[in-house]
Amino acid sequence: MDVNKLVRMANQIAANFEYGPDKEKAAASVLDHLRRFWTPQMHTEIIEYRNRGGTELNEIAAAAIAKLAEEKPRAA
Repeated sequence: MDVNKLVRMANQIAANFEYGPDKEKAAASVLDHLRRFWTPQMHTEIIEYRNRGGTELNEIAAAAIAKLAEEKPRAA
């Protein structure tokens, strides 16, 4: 899948959960959505984008993907 599309989708999901002052809660909601609805391949691609220094993720999406990256073992 095109990583730019994944970035756009992650930012849109984050925008839907970004209400109120609790950014940590919003990031947790985005993380839950990514776990439930994105495929393992999508996870890998967005994590690799982030690890390469991708800068187009908004604050909430970036925080959720950072937590997702902590959960996923690196490929050997």
